[in-house]
Amino acid sequence: MDIRKLSQISSENIKVLAITIVILLGFVGIIGAQSIFILPTEDGSPLKGNFSYKFFRADTLVKVEIPIQLTNNALQFQLDNGQYEARYKIGIALYDDDELILTQSATDSLSVGKYSATNLSDLWNAKKFQILLHKGKYKLYLILDDLNAKTKAKSQITIKVPDPKKIKISTSWFFVPENDSLVISAKVPALWDSLGVCAQIYDIPESSRVKLIISGARVKTRDYKGIITVDGGDTIAAAIFPISKMPGGQYRADLRILDKNGKKIARTKNDFTLIQTPKSMMKYHFDELINQLELIANPSEIKKLENADSTERDSLWDEFWTKRDLSPNTELNEAKEEFFRRVQYANEHFGTTSKQGWKTDRGRTYITYGQPNEIERHPFEIDYYSYEVWYYYSLNLTLVFVDQIGDGDYRLKETK
Repeated sequence: MDIRKLSQISSENIKVLAITIVILLGFVGIIGAQSIFILPTEDGSPLKGNFSYKFFRADTLVKVEIPIQLTNNALQFQLDNGQYEARYKIGIALYDDDELILTQSATDSLSVGKYSATNLSDLWNAKKFQILLHKGKYKLYLILDDLNAKTKAKSQITIKVPDPKKIKISTSWFFVPENDSLVISAKVPALWDSLGVCAQIYDIPESSRVKLIISGARVKTRDYKGIITVDGGDTIAAAIFPISKMPGGQYRADLRILDKNGKKIARTKNDFTLIQTPKSMMKYHFDELINQLELIANPSEIKKLENADSTERDSLWDEFWTKRDLSPNTELNEAKEEFFRRVQYANEHFGTTSKQGWKTDRGRTYITYGQPNEIERHPFEIDYYSYEVWYYYSLNLTLVFVDQIGDGDYRLKETK
């Protein structure tokens, strides 16, 4: 669906979008307004995941949906009859003050046919809990058990359930218009041309309209028109916005319901991180991709890629990474996977409001050399700027980064 035509959408397209929304509504808890980590209780354990929670009005109560996402590489698989199987258990416990009021748990398994699949880092939906609550403040505990490895991961948060009478709009969720599928993580890869935002709305006048505001630290804020549709008794607000040409980074999707005079009736905000994949960068951000490769490529390779036309790029790209593949007999190109993992890590941990993480000195160092053996942090110095010292013992290298401006961008000041 062309976002530019959303305000004058045809009745047939409205019907199609309505059907899509109804299908998605059955899985509405996949993504929440925030993503919370489930962390391992044992040192060195890979077991981890994340979850979120969403609020929906349910008569005089609030329906809280709690989806949990895991990755294959966080679980331990065992080979059984030619299949690799992971077994896990997920449980929640809810307390009102110090009184336990609810527990739920589920045991499940995951089977894959290839060993390489056990190392995948893509998030997938493992379980969704649904509970009905009164207004109030609750303590939520989530426990993840790896039944093969006999390890645990836990998380604890406080949730404030709003008054159901005051809920005009639910927590929003994302979907992909191109294939009517859901995005299951707050980290959104730019694999599609556009992204959709939905929310359930309640007691909204028929003359209301939908406005979506997309904002980010390094981009101009943009507005998009949406639609309101009804099916099966549920009233849904939805809007679509293009993502293919947006730079990677952190964004906020602010979905608003306005009256006929443009006054805000209700709103729901959902933060997400857009991750530019190598495929999307090849198509829309090729110059930026070349600048990233300069950290590990030689000048002749960069020159070839820069001078290549669109028909030559793919073959040169494959050739570039094939030469760096230390395990050519495996399905994955580990060198390529590691490089873009480092780029993503740099963007998530070293970025500032004005600069992507991979462009900072710490980010470029991390991409080039990997994780330091030790980091000495000095964030609150009385008589000096904040600084960090990175030690690479195997390389006999010590690097000093200083934040002289106070903007969070630590510049490389000394190499030992």
